[in-house]
Amino acid sequence: MSCWKPYYAKGSDGASWGRMEVDLLCERSRVAIELDGGQHLGDPDAYRRGRRKDALLQENGYLVLRFLAEDVGKYLDQVLDAILRAMSHQNARI
Repeated sequence: MSCWKPYYAKGSDGASWGRMEVDLLCERSRVAIELDGGQHLGDPDAYRRGRRKDALLQENGYLVLRFLAEDVGKYLDQVLDAILRAMSHQNARI
């Protein structure tokens, strides 16, 4: 069974962080993946929301990986390699 799923985040105490969706999250490895499209690069408010989300996830023990959505299609092997390396590092810490 895969650990990856879209996720509406909640704090470690079970309290909701509000309406914050994480693109992919593996609770077991404590890794969150965000895919950023053009709207994240051209909109200062979207950029700020992303950084707030990163901070909340990191405060709750997650390693946050961000990739450009475009790069997932163009450089899939490198993206997957980065994810696997991060998960290996995180699993070694658990």
